[in-house]
Amino acid sequence: MKKSNKAISAALLSMVSVQGGASIAKQLFPAIGATGTSMLRIGLSTVLLNIINRPKFFQFTKQQWLYCAIYGIGIAAMNLIFYLAIQRIPLGLAVTVEFIGPLFLALSLSRKWLDILWGLIACAGILFIVPWQSNNIDLIGLLLAFLAVYFGQSTLLWEAK
Repeated sequence: MKKSNKAISAALLSMVSVQGGASIAKQLFPAIGATGTSMLRIGLSTVLLNIINRPKFFQFTKQQWLYCAIYGIGIAAMNLIFYLAIQRIPLGLAVTVEFIGPLFLALSLSRKWLDILWGLIACAGILFIVPWQSNNIDLIGLLLAFLAVYFGQSTLLWEAK
């Protein structure tokens, strides 16, 4: 398999995993709430990451522990805020809002006209998805979705440093 095919497969699997996880998570809200679901997801991902990666914790420096803490808090905050958003607004709308962050980042960093064209087509798609006529969209939920975008982009930019 060519390298680009692996990247596309990995990106698609990642998208299915994130959206499928959010869909399953929303079904847990009546039983354990958005906060409990977020804690469960972060806890399970921590256990799985430690099993797969097997980090040598005793070799971490203070600075590495600090980076781990900052990154972990950022990811946990983004996840919790997103779950609080999808508790109040439809999942499709929240995911669409969350997609705006990476889309804006990709558009702002791209140097190819074709990338910009595809990004603008994606923006047009977002405009078609937004329920413009609906007055019953929870504004707090929408604000939480945008806040999750902020935390997600901040964490990605911090991770890139």
